[in-house]
Amino acid sequence: MECQINRGHRGTVVLPEIHDVNPKTWLMPFQRTDTFYLLRMGLFYSGLGMILMYAGSFFAANLISGYEIPQFPVSVLLAISSGLLEESVFFGIPYYITGNPIALLGSGIIWSVSHLFNSGVFSAESLSYGGFLFAVPHIFFSIRTWISKKGWFAIVFHSGWNFSVLATYCMLGLRQCSAINETFDILNLLIAVSAGAIVYLAHTNKKKSINRLLYAIPGAVIFFAVVVSFSGQVAF
Repeated sequence: MECQINRGHRGTVVLPEIHDVNPKTWLMPFQRTDTFYLLRMGLFYSGLGMILMYAGSFFAANLISGYEIPQFPVSVLLAISSGLLEESVFFGIPYYITGNPIALLGSGIIWSVSHLFNSGVFSAESLSYGGFLFAVPHIFFSIRTWISKKGWFAIVFHSGWNFSVLATYCMLGLRQCSAINETFDILNLLIAVSAGAIVYLAHTNKKKSINRLLYAIPGAVIFFAVVVSFSGQVAF
């Protein structure tokens, strides 16, 4: 494997890893984009996120009266499909619309803040501070992977990480595991696949012009799934 070496302002040798972990570069493309390099970068950002998550949960439990770390059911299907959905909606689609890392930073902030409300309860004693803090470093990994034109890896890594963490928690007895929990998981999968299809169409459109009516198909599926999700009238 070829090792790429950069030189600093004074001619000093700078390894790609050293360059890429520098916060000053966190809105720039990665120096290398081979799979194993991106995997190392993904593990770096995820490791940083885990440190922030446990630290945030510790301080929240000790500083907020009556605080309990939120627990909510997560199935294998939901864990995997959420990676595709979140990467497509908050990073892939904004990337193909704007191509601007600052725009992706904005959508990424919205994504990370949404983790505060994972439990569905909107009170200071129930917010998922750890989940929010974990997501913050991952914003930059996703941004950098997409602008490095390796969005597919961001999706695979995100889904793989979700599955790995869930499987670990299940094996340790920290969570109860199931393949599918409820109707919501099926709807989430439909929305995720449709959002991924939109990203794929946008990617293809960069290479050759496609019929924009094709976007209506996944768009209609998303609309249907959202309506069903909010109505709560369909059960399997």
